[in-house]
Amino acid sequence: MPRNTKFGIIASVSLHPDAAGDLRALMISDAASGGKIAAFLQQAKNDPKIIATPLDHDFGDNRRDPYHVSKWLEFCNTGYNLWRVKLWTFPKGSLSYRIVYAYQPSTQHYHVLAIVHRDFDYKTDHAVTQRILTAYSSIGITTVR
Repeated sequence: MPRNTKFGIIASVSLHPDAAGDLRALMISDAASGGKIAAFLQQAKNDPKIIATPLDHDFGDNRRDPYHVSKWLEFCNTGYNLWRVKLWTFPKGSLSYRIVYAYQPSTQHYHVLAIVHRDFDYKTDHAVTQRILTAYSSIGITTVR
């Protein structure tokens, strides 16, 4: 596990059951995308370079890195600690799926809450968004208001 040597804290990553179900379904419907996401998540669990970036808003925006991190601003601005990663495809474009996760500062833990098609467009009233918020609440992640 990656370790924050300054504080002696080990960051960790886990998949919420909803996200695990998303990944299983994706492996059936789009094995290439599912495989890339599964490989990224596995690497994130063990690579200090990746685990150091999930809270760096706009990391990878310049496409020099294989993924782009961003806050889900609409919710972050209201106290939720929700983020998303999109994986770039080369030479241009990105996978059609997003990894949505939350961060729990008190435990230094990343909770992958969903792996979803980008078509939900982060709309607050979308069923996918509501499912993510329900997962967030069920874990008891700190919300700052």
